[in-house]
Amino acid sequence: MQKLAKNLSTSLLSGDMRYWVFLGGLLTLAVRAFTVQPAVAQDLTSGAAGEIVAAGNASVVSAAPAQPFGPAVPPPIHQVLLEVCQSRGYDEDCARTLLGMAYKESRFVATAIGDNGKARGYFQIHYKMHKVSLSCAEDLRCSANWTISYLEYNGYPKNPKYAIQCHNGCGANNGYAASVIRNGKLLWPKEDAQAVAMK
Repeated sequence: MQKLAKNLSTSLLSGDMRYWVFLGGLLTLAVRAFTVQPAVAQDLTSGAAGEIVAAGNASVVSAAPAQPFGPAVPPPIHQVLLEVCQSRGYDEDCARTLLGMAYKESRFVATAIGDNGKARGYFQIHYKMHKVSLSCAEDLRCSANWTISYLEYNGYPKNPKYAIQCHNGCGANNGYAASVIRNGKLLWPKEDAQAVAMK
């Protein structure tokens, strides 16, 4: 029995086995060295940084300095939505509405799929029915622009609640518009007390 154990341990540590152990160690080191760390997210409700985005591949990240390597950190979702609204002549109310809609529809997941595959992207656009490309539905700026156009078609900004509700069905009495407005207000970042004091 002792001889069998000695032969087994000798054969396991033979030249071939040591080679594979060495190669496995090198591979582990290489993977660790080249693994990109996840982006640091900014909690939109408190402004606290340092949390990992839980909503898939959402772009809800802080505008913190970029990592020393890797891609630049994209701007926060609310900032992108505000830029889109301002480019269309609207203000923060429009951006809050879009923020609430994107949260309600997809939880900020660009590749979200709903309604049995018919609805896609941040705003769950029925892309085939509305003749919107899939790449647009999954792009925040493009889909936000389309959503503003659809809101306008349904009476925005004169009748915002009705226009918002129409995104989910004009005749539906399901509280969609109220939920969107509430979510937009809750998720919109609060101004920093120090920044307010400096104004």
